[in-house]
Amino acid sequence: MADFQAEVALCCTAEELFDFLVHPANLPKIMPTETPLEVIEAPERLEAGSLLTVDLDGFGPTQRLTYEVTSFDPPHSFSETMVKGPLGAWQHHRTITDGGGMVELVEKITFEPPTGLAGLLLTESRIEASLKSSFGHRHRRLRELLEAS
Repeated sequence: MADFQAEVALCCTAEELFDFLVHPANLPKIMPTETPLEVIEAPERLEAGSLLTVDLDGFGPTQRLTYEVTSFDPPHSFSETMVKGPLGAWQHHRTITDGGGMVELVEKITFEPPTGLAGLLLTESRIEASLKSSFGHRHRRLRELLEAS
């Protein structure tokens, strides 16, 4: 399993950030244009046990991914685990720490590249490079959207 981590400090409250992140309708707003995401099926607001199904472009044909929210501690953290998709494994954990006027979002991804022919294209290093670029964009968009209000 490979690990990736990205952090960002934002000028908002933990509650505002958590609320933004647990509304699946906000996901397309923070995704890079080169990896568009469409929410296919999800509740209006995520909670423990919620399933989230999305279509994601970026590595060849559109991929359908389903995640389950496996831990949920508002407004401090939540995790989702891929239950259906092309990768061998995927876990995404978000932790929000309030620091008096600023909050820090730490996002930790643990993943396993796919096996077989797909693994020749989606290598660990290619996935890590994509994550670095994608989370840089996502965090800039979070800053634009949450700090503007």
